[in-house]
Amino acid sequence: MLRKLHLTITRTLLLTLTALATLTLIPDAYAAQEQAVNRVYLQWMFFVTALIVVVVYWNRRLSNEVETRETANHLAQSYLGIINRYVITSRTDLYGNITDVSKAFCDISGYSRDELIGNSHGVIRHPQTDNKVYEELWHTLNQDQSWSGEMCNRRKDGTAYWVAASITADYDQKGKKTGYIAVHQDITDHRIVRELSLRDPLTGLYNRRYFNELFESMLKGTCHQSSHIGLVLLDIDHFKKFNDTYGHQKGDTALAQVAFCLEEVCIRLNKDNHTAQAHAFRLGGEEFALLALLDEEEAEQASEAIRQQVFDLQVEHVNNEGFGVMTCSLGCYSARVNPELPAEPDELFRIADQALYRAKDLGRNRTESANTQLADIELF
Repeated sequence: MLRKLHLTITRTLLLTLTALATLTLIPDAYAAQEQAVNRVYLQWMFFVTALIVVVVYWNRRLSNEVETRETANHLAQSYLGIINRYVITSRTDLYGNITDVSKAFCDISGYSRDELIGNSHGVIRHPQTDNKVYEELWHTLNQDQSWSGEMCNRRKDGTAYWVAASITADYDQKGKKTGYIAVHQDITDHRIVRELSLRDPLTGLYNRRYFNELFESMLKGTCHQSSHIGLVLLDIDHFKKFNDTYGHQKGDTALAQVAFCLEEVCIRLNKDNHTAQAHAFRLGGEEFALLALLDEEEAEQASEAIRQQVFDLQVEHVNNEGFGVMTCSLGCYSARVNPELPAEPDELFRIADQALYRAKDLGRNRTESANTQLADIELF
């Protein structure tokens, strides 16, 4: 458009100069008017000179603007190319259906652009992602606020990857909300390192550090709306004798087998009760724990399920008097959650631990609930 304007001005200038040249070639019919003609001629020359100066100025300015815009457009295209290649971005409509994705998004997800466009973002959702994450996400976006957080996604090949996501509303030129724009950062390596720091290297269960962190968070009610939190403590019966008899390598195998039983119970709890949020821990040595959002009856049932699974392993333990196989003793306690006045984790742990020692005193290979034996347990 700027070039067309420049051509128009140039053509006008040429026509003006042609007209002036024609006027200067007309013979003077009246000598008396020579002086007036010269004055008019000078005025026209001044006008033409001024016009030339203006045209040259605008020509240079328009040329600079064209060059600047071409340079800016080139830079913009370069930046967009970099973003498309290296930044994990996506756009959706108001219902979460994908309308555009970057190449980086396709690279990390394993899906092609054609496979993603038109589909819901749920296509990359990892099945283990808590529903509460997405409930919070949509609640925030529906309040016309931006959402930021971490989430686990699943690639086309089924493997998991973690992203830190920032999602904000997308508007058209009239200010109408048309969808959402998401920018993701791959934090998979960071999450792997964090997971390793929270896991017991022998059994793969969470360690004491994460137990303390999660226990306190659950008691404050910051990650749930449950009214109860259940704690199960487990000790392998006469484990020192087991190590002395069969060696530490066999002992490590036994610990891994008990850990597997604990994980199996957690998986069933989370499958049957989506709000259970059950987690298994190795606290140290032969001591294990299960932490979940369970009431008194549910906590006792979970404890008994773990005890039975360990017994059913039928791992030989000749020095486990009265049984001849590996067994475990368990103590459990379920406490009411009060976010306004949270209980002390150490105190609840002490109560469950007393129930555990009661199970040992009563013959081992059994579960004792602190909720049903409050008269024998010192509370707070």
